[in-house]
Amino acid sequence: MEVDDLFVDLADGKKLLKLLEIISGEKLGKPNNGKMRVHKIENVNKSLAFLHTKVRLESIGAEDIVDGNPRLILGLIWTIILRFQIQDIEIDVDEDNESSEKKSAKDALLLWCQRKTSGYHAVNIQDFSGSWRSGMGFNALIHSHRPDLIDYGTLEPANHIENLNNAFNVAQRELGIPRLLDAEDIDTNKPDEKSVMTYVASYYHTFARMKNEMKQGRRIANIVGQMMDADRQKYLYERLTSKLLEWIQAKTAELQDHCFPNSLEGIQGELLRFKEYRTVEKPPKYKERSDIEALLFDIQTKQKALGRPLYVPPEGKMAHDIQRAWEQLEEAEHAREVALREELLRQKKLENLACRFDRKSAVREGYLREMVQVLSDPRYGSNLSQVEATVKKHEAISADILAREERFQNLTKMADQLEAENYHAKTRIRVKEKEIMGRWHLLLDLLNKHRVTLNNVSLLMSMLREADTLHGEIKDVEGSFLSDEYGCHLLAVEDLLQKHALDELNLASQGEAIRRLTQQSAPLLNQGHKEGPVLQRKLDDLNADYATLGKLAKRRRRQLDEWRAYFQFVQDHEEEEAWIREKQRICKAVVGGKDLLALVSLQQKHKALEAEIGGHDGHIQRLILAGEKLLEGHHSQSADVKQRLQALRERWAELADLAAVKRKRLEDAYEAFQYHADANEAESWVREKLALVSSKDYGKDEPSAQALLQRHSCLESEMNAYGTDIRRLRDQADRMVRSGVDSLAIYLDALNEDAEPSEDWTEELQLVPVEEWVDEVVEKEVMQSVVEERKVPQVKALYPFSGQNMNVQKGEKHCSPLITILQRKL
Repeated sequence: MEVDDLFVDLADGKKLLKLLEIISGEKLGKPNNGKMRVHKIENVNKSLAFLHTKVRLESIGAEDIVDGNPRLILGLIWTIILRFQIQDIEIDVDEDNESSEKKSAKDALLLWCQRKTSGYHAVNIQDFSGSWRSGMGFNALIHSHRPDLIDYGTLEPANHIENLNNAFNVAQRELGIPRLLDAEDIDTNKPDEKSVMTYVASYYHTFARMKNEMKQGRRIANIVGQMMDADRQKYLYERLTSKLLEWIQAKTAELQDHCFPNSLEGIQGELLRFKEYRTVEKPPKYKERSDIEALLFDIQTKQKALGRPLYVPPEGKMAHDIQRAWEQLEEAEHAREVALREELLRQKKLENLACRFDRKSAVREGYLREMVQVLSDPRYGSNLSQVEATVKKHEAISADILAREERFQNLTKMADQLEAENYHAKTRIRVKEKEIMGRWHLLLDLLNKHRVTLNNVSLLMSMLREADTLHGEIKDVEGSFLSDEYGCHLLAVEDLLQKHALDELNLASQGEAIRRLTQQSAPLLNQGHKEGPVLQRKLDDLNADYATLGKLAKRRRRQLDEWRAYFQFVQDHEEEEAWIREKQRICKAVVGGKDLLALVSLQQKHKALEAEIGGHDGHIQRLILAGEKLLEGHHSQSADVKQRLQALRERWAELADLAAVKRKRLEDAYEAFQYHADANEAESWVREKLALVSSKDYGKDEPSAQALLQRHSCLESEMNAYGTDIRRLRDQADRMVRSGVDSLAIYLDALNEDAEPSEDWTEELQLVPVEEWVDEVVEKEVMQSVVEERKVPQVKALYPFSGQNMNVQKGEKHCSPLITILQRKL
């Protein structure tokens, strides 16, 4: 980028943006290529916005740059130089102490110049103005860094222009520093401070870059040496690693071999060798491993310092390979230690177990000899008491022997465990165990035989005693079966039957005991014991006595059942006699009723009585059948039974006749009451109509006479129609006279006769007020109705009824048909 006219070239903002990108090393974006003022202002604003993020700008705008304001443009350039060229300069106050106070910007640059020109002839740098006029300062700076470029001793301090041009030319030609100043501009009383500072800053940056390049050269040499050292260390690392891994692998394989000696002494020797490995052989190898790790760490550190990739050891020789191999070694070591200790404990346990086995086997052998001698005694006893004592003794011996079975089994378990654990003397242990267990099984067989024999003897003695006990019980029960007591009434005979049932249950249990005893004795009798014939004889006697007693029990049961049937017949007969007498009393009661409704109620009750008598016929027939069975069985009380049956049949027939007679009387009474009710109704009708036909009223005029004539015609028609009812009543009266019923008095008077009161035949009466119309005579001839209140009897219907111009439901209350409401017209 070239700038011909600073004030013109920076006006569009493009080169200003480019300058800022070069000097700052940052990207500011693509400038706007437009030619208009607004485009230029946009580019300049973008540059100023970037500068605002780096340095503080005041009193400057994009329009000032676009308009080419010299003062503001130069100020902007100086600000850029100061920020990006001078501000980054930092110099330590103490060169030997990097942590000392640092100076920056102008002071730092001045301090740097003073230090570099210190000791040079005719050079005294105090500022960036007059101190540089002679040009000796510029030459001193170049000579302090590149003595080969300037012969400082030939320079004359008085030749300002020559000294300045020499320094500017050498700097431009040899060091590449642009010639920003002219000698004439510096050789003045007061050179421009900013221009000098800017040019000196170029020297500082150039020499600083040269210093860095020299440092980099020395660093490269150092790096090459370090790389050679690293290669030697790598070779050493690989050699030591291979050697260590070989030892680890060999030792791991050795430690993983768990084929230990099968003895306590051999295991103890292995433990001593393992201890020697851990205390003598392993520690040097552990130190060697640590040295290898430290060597690898040193190599990696140097690689990092050299900026090279980290060293990657060959496959199988990396740090994690060593770590993994060492962990496998320690795992194998730990596993071997655990295995050795477990094997040591196992061997100790087996030795202790073998000692216990030897002690226990000696004790068991002595016990077996003693018990065989005890069980070989054949004496059991000659009676039940001695046998029971022998049984108790055997039970104690058996309990002791069987209680020790677990101990003998433990002996076998110890032998099995020793054999399973591969004990070195397992063969001897197994032989001894088989010998002892064989003798133990022989002892159990002997104990079982002794128990069976002793049980048979004890069972035989027990059967003999049980046979005697059963025989005594049979004799005790026999007396009750031979008794002639049957009781004097039903409860007594039923009590005897209950007692007999208990005796039968007792007899059945005795029979079951005899059968069980017979079955249990069969094996013993077949064994030919000396007491066998005695037991057989007692069993035969028991069976014979039991059979006889069974026959007696059946006979006694039959007799008791017959007497119970007789007493039951007597009781049922008495109950039926009482029932028949009660029903006869009802049938003999005189038929009486004060009205038709009462008579209907009596008919309904008699009908219910006849139904009850008919339903009771089954009871009578069953009772007669029971009596006939007693007669067929030739009971001792047959005469009494026959007499009772005859009386029962007669009373039953008499009851049927009485019921029929009473039914006929009730029917006749009903017909009579019905006739008189109809006759009374007809008489009332006739009286009512008679008053009409007897009237002397023939009308006062033609309309009234015509009305009376029409009413009389209706009356004649009604009389002709009612003639049929009158003839029916006359025929009914003739029929009743022929039947012997000529008056209601025979039924009405029956109400006053002495008869047994019965709750079932009473009627419920209740007085209720009714209205009655009467005529009252007053002084005026007016029609007036008078209501007279009377209390009349009221009945409640027990049965529904329809007739006589009445319709009554069951339970409905009505006045007596004999009471009417009288109406009279005044």
